[in-house]
Amino acid sequence: MRLHNLTAALVLGLSILVLATPFVAAADWPQFRGPGGRGQSSQTGLPTKWDAETKVVWKTELPGPGASCPVTLGDQIFLTCYSGYGVDESNPGDANQLQRHLLCLNAADGRILWNVQQPSTQKEGAYQGFTALHGYASSTPAVDADAVYVFYGASGAAAYSHDGRQQWLTSCGTDTHEWGSANSPVLYENLVIINASVESRALIALDKKSGRETWRQGDMEMSWSTPALVKTGGGWELVAQVKGKILGLDPATGEPLGRYQRLGTIPAQRHRPPDQSPAGLKATRNGRPRACPD
Repeated sequence: MRLHNLTAALVLGLSILVLATPFVAAADWPQFRGPGGRGQSSQTGLPTKWDAETKVVWKTELPGPGASCPVTLGDQIFLTCYSGYGVDESNPGDANQLQRHLLCLNAADGRILWNVQQPSTQKEGAYQGFTALHGYASSTPAVDADAVYVFYGASGAAAYSHDGRQQWLTSCGTDTHEWGSANSPVLYENLVIINASVESRALIALDKKSGRETWRQGDMEMSWSTPALVKTGGGWELVAQVKGKILGLDPATGEPLGRYQRLGTIPAQRHRPPDQSPAGLKATRNGRPRACPD
């Protein structure tokens, strides 16, 4: 994260906490699991111990809870949370009052620079069971030089300018599930790719500038994971998990490129990092067996 003398932004309940380290320059953290979705950082000297007071540079109260991760671009931090419904399971309130928040904070001092609310456009699943464990802001934003992109489940995907102006809002389906929705946007060239397995059983690519649908791949059954981009000998491949298998797709067109049979049933976690082989998989490319990628 490019936070100068700040290293880690942690969402804790209704606040965001930033810890201090020596001055270190680092890259932006623009999406779920960071650059390339690898969950890796070159930054060193990170704190391994902290508490509510020790090594805290600043702590900022948020409008509500959230289970998404912060992302960074330059000296700005972007993250989501929700309010209006679903804070107390014993008394969740009126679901019609649910709204999501996209916030931008100054990384140096934690000031909230802007807070944009998006009321729910569709009824979400009830605040109970597994949904109550993570709530309604579990999808991590993605940011690039042009905009910030979010996915709000049944209320759709949206893009915002860096100063908080909504550029578009597009529905990706209106179905819900008792486990909720949590998949995060993936950016590829001019596309925002959304795993809308819960909302429409589809993987959907939207145009970054207009929000219009570019391609759709169906049969995304029971998938609560975020797809990843993998560089292969033939170019980029979009890898997505669904029940019982892992799919390889052309990220530009959605055309199927490969299918990896896998053990297990429901992919509720992200697959292995793109630079590691999916060990133990039986792989086929366009219906023909092939070796698993190295």
